[in-house]
Amino acid sequence: MPRHFNQTRAASALVEAALLPDKQVALSFGVSIRTIESWRYRLKHDEMLQREFRRMAQEKLSKWVSKIPESLELAIGFISTAAITGDPTNPDMVKAITASIAILNEVLVIQQSIDRRDEADEPSN
Repeated sequence: MPRHFNQTRAASALVEAALLPDKQVALSFGVSIRTIESWRYRLKHDEMLQREFRRMAQEKLSKWVSKIPESLELAIGFISTAAITGDPTNPDMVKAITASIAILNEVLVIQQSIDRRDEADEPSN
């Protein structure tokens, strides 16, 4: 028996499908891949579904963003420990630490850009 269209369920599945393979999302939501594809097609034309999709996507993004500082702190701790306890004569270890430093530097530059933008957006007193 066909189910009644559930906008919230479809939007939630489509948010997940933006990040994961359709097959994985279909299994998780108990639907077929064809249903995911149908919902995606409907998203192009259904304004209410679009609003719910945008709301859920923004909510998911906000959750991720709120986890960034803690994740970075854990990653920095891990990299620091690896740098201290690792074998400096192991070329793979040296490459890994060097790559980690480059990534941390990129994150720092991005964070500084965000901070400058936020400061520019603040109203003057």
